[in-house]
Amino acid sequence: MVLKFLICGLEHTGTTLISDLFRQLPGIDSGFECGVLLRDSPAEFRDLQPFADNMLRGWGITAEQLDDCCAAPDFAAFYARLMAASTVLDPGTTGIFDKTPRYLSDLSGVLGRSAVPVVVSYKDPRAIVCSDFKRAGTDDFDAWYDGYRRAKLRYVQTCYDQFMTHRDNPRVTTIGLEDLAMNARATMERMFGHVGARFELGYAIIDRLRYDNVKNRTVSADIAFEYKARLPVAAQDRVMEDFARFDAWIYR
Repeated sequence: MVLKFLICGLEHTGTTLISDLFRQLPGIDSGFECGVLLRDSPAEFRDLQPFADNMLRGWGITAEQLDDCCAAPDFAAFYARLMAASTVLDPGTTGIFDKTPRYLSDLSGVLGRSAVPVVVSYKDPRAIVCSDFKRAGTDDFDAWYDGYRRAKLRYVQTCYDQFMTHRDNPRVTTIGLEDLAMNARATMERMFGHVGARFELGYAIIDRLRYDNVKNRTVSADIAFEYKARLPVAAQDRVMEDFARFDAWIYR
């Protein structure tokens, strides 16, 4: 089977960084995101947007090649056809992984549709909100947050419930971005071991960054704790009050 493992997690919690760490394994590569396991069969995936159309660029395939993947009889054949068609994979790729953050929102279903190990990333709610605020392009936190919080809380609750349901599942390992920054070697050893790979010390410095949204070649505290410098204390307190229910993700 060409699919080796899955990576998911709430958006902007380090899934792309984790992907770049895993890309250093010989023969292992991936496109940007997939999403096929959000559906019950490959045939149902073609109309799932924006995931299906995003794969054309993210995996370097044509619409006709995606149609062929979706015509596969099962998910194993889908990934085999995808690996054969992709033009973004490194030469010599013998196995791929699927990094799709949204899988966390339906982790029970995803686990039922696949048989591979799953790596789930997460980070402190203050860091989650800070990432979204930074992308919003505004300086008025309170006005932005008032319009943001309700829908975000609903989505985070869905993901958190799935996280808590499967955190002790032997097929799942959970990786806190803060742990990756503050206890890097032990966390990476656990992460690589979970997918059946041996961690090499050289993997701690990423040789080549594939995507622009990853800026650093190493895992640093600056990534995990940016919210402490960017968000005023009053804003951090608002977030903690609203997101306190997600206790397992709060880094103390």
